[in-house]
Formats: sequence, structure tokens, C-alpha cells
Amino acid sequence: MVEIAESCLNVLHQHGLSSVQFQFCFERAKHDLLANDMACDAIVAEVMQSMDNRPDAATLFGLLLDEARMGIENDSPYGKAFLENAEKAIKARIAAGAGEPLHRLKIAGLYRRASLPVPDILMLDPVGENSTDEIPMPDLDGALAVLAAEVEAEGGGAYEFFSGLDEMSAGMPEDAKAAFVHHLLSLDNPFLERCALYWLVSGASLTREAVAAGLRERLMRGKLEPETLSYLPIIRGWLSASAARAAIDDIGKLALRQGLAEVSKQNRAEPIVSDILATTADGVGAQGLTIVGKLQAQTFVAMILLKTGYGIKDAFVIRCRSKREATNIISYARQEANSVRIDRMSAELLLEAALADGIENGHPPAPGFIDVMEACSLSQLRPQERDLQALLDHVDPQKEIQNATAAQLDRMLRNEPALDALVPFTDSWFEDTGETRGIIQGSRSVRTVEKRIWAFLEGRRDIWARRFLQTAIILKSAKKERMSKALAAAAFALMHKHPLPGIPLMEDIVMTTLDAGGAPL
Repeated sequence: MVEIAESCLNVLHQHGLSSVQFQFCFERAKHDLLANDMACDAIVAEVMQSMDNRPDAATLFGLLLDEARMGIENDSPYGKAFLENAEKAIKARIAAGAGEPLHRLKIAGLYRRASLPVPDILMLDPVGENSTDEIPMPDLDGALAVLAAEVEAEGGGAYEFFSGLDEMSAGMPEDAKAAFVHHLLSLDNPFLERCALYWLVSGASLTREAVAAGLRERLMRGKLEPETLSYLPIIRGWLSASAARAAIDDIGKLALRQGLAEVSKQNRAEPIVSDILATTADGVGAQGLTIVGKLQAQTFVAMILLKTGYGIKDAFVIRCRSKREATNIISYARQEANSVRIDRMSAELLLEAALADGIENGHPPAPGFIDVMEACSLSQLRPQERDLQALLDHVDPQKEIQNATAAQLDRMLRNEPALDALVPFTDSWFEDTGETRGIIQGSRSVRTVEKRIWAFLEGRRDIWARRFLQTAIILKSAKKERMSKALAAAAFALMHKHPLPGIPLMEDIVMTTLDAGGAPL
């Protein structure tokens, strides 16, 4: 396994991260690298020595952290194992004298970049470390200047600056990070106000409180930008009851007294949205939205990732130098996944439902969604929980499906041309959970495995009904009525306890689940 890690590092060094050679190598090796503790230890050993002299090792480790995070989200057995092995290896290296405190900060940044909790051992003041040890602190002003120069040189903006700051501070204890963020907001730089909004969405409670306090102080000094002020009520709706939310309320009241609330809503440029593309949800409930438009004469592409249980998982805006660049991005996105054009109303419905889904599960939208709202004029969106019946009514407003006879419904479910046309959109639909893997691995008889998978799916009716309806909404908007109707009929059948084997789409899911799980067919 150590040889596999070394091979990946060599290919990465020779051909680069985006090369076909490395992508092929990584796809083949990643499951072995995630599962094997010796391979993990070898990679960590490289990273712990020096990220500056061994950037390829840090890149590979970062990719594996990202895979581990996705594995945990998707109930993969390898995600948790890799993180445990990595933390064990890091602890061993630190115990042996490797990893200066500032180097640990850089490794902590890799965890933050992968949206993972930073292990205590990587914190500047980790649990159990001798508090009398003198830890050299970085030159923050110098680090900020370097980061700003790097972002500017690469044509980045506030979001890239925030990402750098967030990674830079990932290894700080929460109280130290809160103080750091509060200090940043004392600087008269409106660029940092957008970073403050990102932290309000993504930060821990102390950081959010520090941000809110810093914004209030800026308001009292007359330094708070109207645009920043306009987003605070929106973000407030994404937060649970907390000191930070109370502070946002206080800022709103102060702004109202000062007559700033209305000013913040004026003089905002309106974008021209020219195209909206959507992918259908995959087997784990992830789907993408791509919005193309122009704001103040500059073409942009907004990319949004939605995921069941997480809401708006990722979002960012690419500001293109030309329309050709935007066209290339769209072409690449289309090659990666099946996508169709949809209307704005359908996109807003999906986004509002995703906002509600994420917030209900403790996940505010990705901080970059603030930029998407601005670029696409989506500030009016609010979390709107939509149950299965509401989604069905949207797809079937005339209740043709809901009022169908049993024979009519059966014909809709078994519409062969529609089912064949759906294959490119549904061929990634299958179950891959710890429970299904246990069923497949723990049963010798094919008939027993299949019977148990059917029984498992009985408890997943609502999940698949929602996935069918979300896809039906997209296809209906794309004028693919026949496919949309077949999906809506299947969702209706699931909702009304129709026998699962009588729903061909569910039969396909069972067969694909068995095939993906390695069951003998």
C-alpha cells in the first residue's frame, strides 16, 4: 500500500493535479489509500515534514481528506477509518518531535478546506499540551499582506480572501479565532465586510458573535456598507436562536433609527440571467444548478451544489473574462453530468426547498451562496419547506396522476418509451449504505439478498419519492413532459403504498444496488 501512495505522488509530481494521468491514478488508488493505515501513515509522514518542500504530499492528503468527508456523508466505511488513521499518524509524528506549531496550522488548513473538523492535536493550544510552552505566533499583518497579494495576482475576490483567512485561522482555538476576526473588522476595509458575512454563515458560535459585534461597531462608527447591511436580515433567517442572531436584530434596529435600512436596498445593479441548467439528483441526492448571466457588463457563471440533508452544500460565482470562457465552463459542466435547461421559477423552488432542508438539518447554506444571491438577484429567496404533496401538486397541477384509475396509473408507471428515455438521468440511482452493504455481504442466496433489499426500500419510500419529484420538476421545466409524468407517477405510487415491485423504477434501483454492491446476479 505504501507503494501505491508513492506511485500516486510520483504521477502527481510528473503530470500535475489536473492531468488525465493523475486523475486516472487517483481514481484507481483512492479506496486503497483511504482504507489502509500504512498508506495513510506514509502520506502523513511526508506532509508532517514540510508542506512547502512537499506540496504534492499536501495536495494528495487534501484530496483524501475531501474523499473521507464525502465518504462519511454517504455512509462509506472508509471515511471514518481514514480520519482516525490520519489523526493517529499525526499524533505519532508530533510525539516524535515533528510538526512545529506553525506547520500544524497549515495542516489544519487542509482539514478546513475539506470542510472537516480540525483535530485537537493540530490546534495551537491542543488539549493536553503544556500551556507554558512558548508558541511562536505568526506575523498576522504580514500574512494578511501576502494573502491579499496572492488573491489579487490570481484575479480573486472577497471569497478567495475569506477562504485563505479561514484556512489560515483553522488551527486557532475558537476564542483566539473570534478575537482575530473581531480585529479584522476593526480595519477600515469594506473588502473584509463580505468576509464577515461569510463567517456569519459558516463560523462557530463565538466567531459569529465576534462578527456581529464587529459589524455593530462599524455601524456605530458610520463605516458599515449599505450592501452589507442589506444581507443581515437574510442571513438572520438562516441562523438558529443565538447571541449572534440577537446582535443582528440589534444592528437592524440601530440602522432603522439612523435611516439606513432603506438606503441599503437602493442603487443595486440588476443582473441579466441568460441561462439556467440543472442536473438531476444522483444516488446520494446531490444535484447541481448552473446559472449564466451578466452583471455590470461582466459575464458570470454561478455554480450551486444541492444535497439532500445538507441543503446548499456548495456555491460560488466565476466572473468570466469573456462569454467564450463562460461557454467553455458550461460545456465542461455538461460533459460531467446530464443537464437540462430549466426556468427561473423551477430553480427558485429547488433553492428554497434546499435552504429549508439544510437549515432543518443544522446546515446553513454555503457562504458562497451570498455571492450567488447577489449575482443572480436571488435575495428574495427564503427557506420554504415543501412536503411531498406540495411537490406533487407542482408537477401535477391538474391532478391527472392523482385522479388516475389503477389501470391508468399502471400504464403511466410502465411507459416503456419514457422509462428508456430516463435511463441517462437515473442510471446512478441506487442504494449504497452501511445497511445495504451488510445485506449484500451477509447473505449467500441471491434471492435472500434481493428480498432484504426490497424490505430495506420499504423504509425509503419518502426519500425516493422526493428524488423522483425533484427530478420531475426539472424535466417538466425542460419540456420533457413524458419523462416528468413517469417520475411523478412513480412518486405518487410510493406515497400511496403501491407495492414496490409494481414500480419499474424501483425495480431498476434494486438491480443497480445489487450490481453496485457486488451481489451475484
